[in-house]
Amino acid sequence: MPYTARNPGRRRGASNRGPRRRDPLAQPPLPFPGPTPTGPPPVRRGEEGPWQRRHLARLLFSLLTAILIANALIGDRGLPATLRIRHEHRELAAAIDALRAANESLRHEAERLRNDPAAIEALARRDLGLMRPGERLFIVTDRLAPGGDDDEATLAVEDRRARHRAVTDGARPRDLLASN
Repeated sequence: MPYTARNPGRRRGASNRGPRRRDPLAQPPLPFPGPTPTGPPPVRRGEEGPWQRRHLARLLFSLLTAILIANALIGDRGLPATLRIRHEHRELAAAIDALRAANESLRHEAERLRNDPAAIEALARRDLGLMRPGERLFIVTDRLAPGGDDDEATLAVEDRRARHRAVTDGARPRDLLASN
């Protein structure tokens, strides 16, 4: 045991076995430092040092991280697939909301048709073209009156037809007003 404050009786370097003997094969120290190795010492297979294990662990960790990132970007559940699914979800949610609104409107209309006779009558007039007894139907058209050759009504109708043809052929209404 070396000399310490607890054990003041012993000196540093003293042993119980007597004087220290020198190894006869030991070389004396060199006056300058010896050559230092430039790289890791050669290692046999299976006898890796701690720095080689750390290097291997870092390499495996980097490889695993790269694989996980690649899978996150281009895998089945990757970023593009996730964005596409989110977009489809928003579209479907909007379609569901529109269908619910249409369903509510139809439910309201069905309730009106069950309870309101005026709604039934309006539907029959609009969709089926039905009339009440005693009503008359007038159909108004832009046909020429029979027997009227040169009266003003005939000229007005022909003028309207000419303007209509000119507008449908691409003429502007301002050009038609300037020509009159």
